[in-house]
Amino acid sequence: MTQPSVFEDRTPEVIKAEILTALTESGVEIDTREGSYTNILLSQVAYALWQHSQLLAGLLPIVFPGPDSGEYLDKHAAQLGMVRQPGTKARAEVTFVGTDGTVIAAGTAVYAPDSGLRYLTLEAATIADETAVATVEAESIGADYNVPAGSITSMAVNVPGVDDLANLEAAAGGSDPESDVDLYTRIHDRLSLPITSGNPNHYIQWAKEVAGVSYASCIPLWAGNGTVKVVIAGADKGPVDEDIRAACAAHIEEERPIGATVTVVSVTESEIALTAAVTLVEGSSTTDVTNQLTAAVSALLTGQTFGQAVTIPYSRFLACLLQCEGVADYSTFTVSGGTAAVQIAAETVPVVGSVSVTETA
Repeated sequence: MTQPSVFEDRTPEVIKAEILTALTESGVEIDTREGSYTNILLSQVAYALWQHSQLLAGLLPIVFPGPDSGEYLDKHAAQLGMVRQPGTKARAEVTFVGTDGTVIAAGTAVYAPDSGLRYLTLEAATIADETAVATVEAESIGADYNVPAGSITSMAVNVPGVDDLANLEAAAGGSDPESDVDLYTRIHDRLSLPITSGNPNHYIQWAKEVAGVSYASCIPLWAGNGTVKVVIAGADKGPVDEDIRAACAAHIEEERPIGATVTVVSVTESEIALTAAVTLVEGSSTTDVTNQLTAAVSALLTGQTFGQAVTIPYSRFLACLLQCEGVADYSTFTVSGGTAAVQIAAETVPVVGSVSVTETA
């Protein structure tokens, strides 16, 4: 846990020197030379005072919650009636192919060979007409279990009569436990944003109470009187899957004021393509510049306010190019095919798309 700067310079030596200086200035005639009884005694006192200051440093993140407060962050949340989102397990539909009459029992383990992630069938299924479909649930919570279609293709223990299996659609609904940073953000929002019955902040709070939702915005009256749209995103400001979106919509439906018509949508990604022709610094390559430009623009886009329509000037993107260590100069640079400001809608999150960097002849 990082110590506040107020305690960083309070070493035993500094404390001891302060005491010795105070004794000297008081006019007390006492031997304080190194090795003397008084000097040894003061060394122990200074060390004890230093230990006390370390205890005080450790108390600050406990008393005043922050992203580094660890388990005490949960205690602060509990005082507000809030709990850390525990994360959820992903689910998928798996199609089994084999001999008619073969029974796949509930609890049968299947897995994705590429990742080694295991899933368990939630109900028994019997193969008929050479196929059977069963819902499987991830063995543990986490977003890693949201594997693509065709990933779950093996059985942990072979079942006689089953020849093949696969998830025809991607697994969905898995989310990681809420991080300290995200929990602190929710606590801070609860304390700093006024919440009344059904105001925009209230809808944002309800949305973030759902596992898998880390960002949310509210658009009041988006389709006329009584309508509310809530835009949600995951921990990386990226889109959430349909299971999480549906869970968020259901939760808000339970909490919303009577008469409100609420629409919950996942944020969508808006790719921004970058094309540049540059003069390289000696020793640099176009690959180096591509990586540097991608990182710089990604940082620029990540810093944009979520859930609000924004305009990013072309000059901000150009600055990202010119700060690249491998760029000495440039001849052309386009953002999404042009040199105009980029408009970002409230329901979209900008991400870096294709990046093409060539060397100026």
